[in-house]
Amino acid sequence: MQDEEERCSEGWRLVAADHPKLGRLYWRYCDESSVNAPDFYGIADTARLASWVKEGWRSSNDLYAQHYSDMSSLTARNFIYEVFNSDRLDSNYFEFFNWDEREDVALFGDLAILQSRSGQSVEEFVQWVRSATWFDTPIPPVL
Repeated sequence: MQDEEERCSEGWRLVAADHPKLGRLYWRYCDESSVNAPDFYGIADTARLASWVKEGWRSSNDLYAQHYSDMSSLTARNFIYEVFNSDRLDSNYFEFFNWDEREDVALFGDLAILQSRSGQSVEEFVQWVRSATWFDTPIPPVL
């Protein structure tokens, strides 16, 4: 699909949560299988970059994506796990073992930028994203 083409948003939603400092944040996904690369999972602060998911995805197992940035119901249900899956190739979340016998966490890319702007520590930001109330919201008329 070309960027200039207008998509019909009927029956589609964005998944969002309201951060106390950053405002509304959205799930962002990109299927990179067509270029033999790992899929991208991230968080966006603009609806224009957010991924679309079909209404009913939380209760249906068979809702499929129609565009490389759409999420299937299975992808959406596993989204938060995949955002913080440090074993996933090209993840923007990394856990490593410190010889002081503690785990350290590092963020990269969109997660690092949002964490920095949030005023929270890395651990606080990760905890907020994991525990946030993520809700479905209509797609704005103009993206």
